[in-house]
Amino acid sequence: MTDPAPNLSAIERARLAAVAEQFCHCFGRPAAFVARAPGRVNLLGEHTDYNGLPVLPMAIDRSILIAGAPREDAVVSLHNTAARFPPRSYTLAADIPPATAGDWANYAKAAGQGVLRFCVAHPQHGTVQRGADLLVDGTIPSGAGLSSSSALVVANALAVLAANAVELPYETLAELLPLAERYVGTLSGGMDQATSLLARAGHALRIDFDPLRVRTVPLPPGYSVVVCHSLVQAEKSGAAKHGYNLRVIECRLGCRVLEQALGASLPSRLRTLGDLLHLFPARPLADFLDALPPQMPDGPLSLADIAAALGTSPERVRSDCQIPLALGDRFVVRPRLRHVLSEAERVNQAERALRAGDAPAFGRLMDASHASCRDDYEISCPELDACVAVAKEAGALGARLTGAGFGGCTVNLVPDDAVTAFGQHMDRAFYASRRGSDKPAGECRFVFRPQAGASLTWR
Repeated sequence: MTDPAPNLSAIERARLAAVAEQFCHCFGRPAAFVARAPGRVNLLGEHTDYNGLPVLPMAIDRSILIAGAPREDAVVSLHNTAARFPPRSYTLAADIPPATAGDWANYAKAAGQGVLRFCVAHPQHGTVQRGADLLVDGTIPSGAGLSSSSALVVANALAVLAANAVELPYETLAELLPLAERYVGTLSGGMDQATSLLARAGHALRIDFDPLRVRTVPLPPGYSVVVCHSLVQAEKSGAAKHGYNLRVIECRLGCRVLEQALGASLPSRLRTLGDLLHLFPARPLADFLDALPPQMPDGPLSLADIAAALGTSPERVRSDCQIPLALGDRFVVRPRLRHVLSEAERVNQAERALRAGDAPAFGRLMDASHASCRDDYEISCPELDACVAVAKEAGALGARLTGAGFGGCTVNLVPDDAVTAFGQHMDRAFYASRRGSDKPAGECRFVFRPQAGASLTWR
């Protein structure tokens, strides 16, 4: 679990020392460890992970740090260096009552409950029964689509395990924590946690699922990854949660419709759209759209319409696809499938382009991804579209929304020698005309280098 040389920047190393010192002031005793979990930016592959299809993210040099020390009881006491996050505490258990929706402590509880349940089911790894005093410090902008929430879950999991002297392989945590994070009410996939845990410095990651597999992908020399905030917050635990969860359900419905349409050609049931890769390895994913019946037009459909196409009842579909009543009775299927299947193909093409050092080709795939996210998946917003348009004017080879969408950030591929001019143009043409932020424009755009994944440092 411990990484004695996590290849951190001088700034990150200074933060580790600072949060350990703050812990001593906060709790009156030395910190025993500091857990670190970076955020991530997704370069390509949006909303494909929960469909079992590949993604192409990288870890960023913004992170969650948690300094901690074990307690003798089962209480986890949480403090945060940011005053807007009030102190919280909970008791480790297999069923931990959640705080109100959106409370920052729910991410800590998700981690604690998740690792405890895993160790109960797999006692050979040890037991999780001791609580901890924990001090959290974060530099990942929240609501930006840079995975501050999942980094908080990862860091809390590492901290609780450290307090109990339990070591779990990071690969195990990368499969465990996505399910644990559903505690907060978002039906997320596994990209964020896997990136935070398994990233490698200087590289992007190609992540495949079912089973989880990762491999490093080089980024083209001479180019920078620049992230620009749209100034629209996109909290997956807040207003964006409904739209995000609706897309998950629409993909589940699409999977069932496609399964029905393929019929006897399927050797087994489709658990996710990712099963198409294993069942039809030589067939392009986009070809499967042609199998959809004419009863699946581009527009929204009622659950009764979809059930009729499946030859069953709406009640059965709602049960089989685990559709919460809160998500209503109108669903879009064909365009959602068109995005997900074409986006997975773009990930494959992007990996080939990056390995060939073909930055312009990669940029074109980023542009196509944004168009698909905007038109077929409908997760963009006017501010994101404007941010992308200005980025292209400013010289980005490729620009697209990143993360769940509905606000947050764009990711842009910019030649190194144009980064300064790019930022100046963004400030003039995008940020100067918007008055929704109390931050200088320079605090809304970031140049990121791919960083190493999570680490645990013992004091």
